[in-house]
Amino acid sequence: MSGRRPGKSTTRQELLDAARAVFADRGVDGTTREIAHRAGVDPAMIAHYFGSKGGLFEAVTALQVDPGEVVRPVLDVDPEDAARRLLETLLRVWDAHASVLSGLLRSATRNATLAGQLRGFVLDRAIRPVVTRFAPNDDEVETRAALLASQIAGLLLTRYVLHWEPIASAEPDWIVAHIGPTVQGYLTGALPEAGATG
Repeated sequence: MSGRRPGKSTTRQELLDAARAVFADRGVDGTTREIAHRAGVDPAMIAHYFGSKGGLFEAVTALQVDPGEVVRPVLDVDPEDAARRLLETLLRVWDAHASVLSGLLRSATRNATLAGQLRGFVLDRAIRPVVTRFAPNDDEVETRAALLASQIAGLLLTRYVLHWEPIASAEPDWIVAHIGPTVQGYLTGALPEAGATG
């Protein structure tokens, strides 16, 4: 099968639906032909609609969840409540889209290009805006963003990819109670001076 079907085209949506299923089952690597096969189109249609598999990845991720929209309510809370609200919000969204997000994460650990896309997608649209809102010192935004990202990435990997217990099956309240103080420190706490040890 090649090219476009006759009649009104639904190819773009069918590719998105197929990609979401394949990414959840197998991750991102080596899936172009499988996505096209499930959508019933020529693999060239991926390039036609999305430019590349990386573009398809971005479209699927954006369709699943826009990080900027997810964290928007967090920006309105009092600073002392920021970590709790952030973690509750992220866990609610991640749990709802766990299969696709875990597939994307697995692939990002093996593909530098996809890792960069995912990092930029999350850092620019979610992590940095939250840190900018709550950081007590503008000069520390990038440091705090990197620290917060390390905690968020670790939580994602342990809960949804590695399935480490008790984190993998923990209720959100448990996650907030155990990880929240660290996240709160990265957002609003005092950071060690450069070179400080002990």
